[in-house]
Amino acid sequence: MLLYLGWIAAAFMAGFALARQMKRHGRTLQRRISCLPVFRGKTYGEILRAVGADPQTTVQRTDGHTLRTWCDPGGYSISLLFDDRDLCLGVEEEHG
Repeated sequence: MLLYLGWIAAAFMAGFALARQMKRHGRTLQRRISCLPVFRGKTYGEILRAVGADPQTTVQRTDGHTLRTWCDPGGYSISLLFDDRDLCLGVEEEHG
């Protein structure tokens, strides 16, 4: 019985540690995004290197533009619009 309670406590502590790590990662994503003062005119490759992560969603629009969205578990998200040459046209939406 004591061993069983030990496993429950270990699982609880592991869950708490994972939640803290995910929250910390979210702030890191927002911090990396904020390091780029201007998005307009930057290539997708430049933004990808600065962010350090692939976008969670990519939507190809009928007008030839591409909307790419980066999200984190903490609720922060940013969507950038790119033209057909993968040059950023600017921030479409940002939350968090």
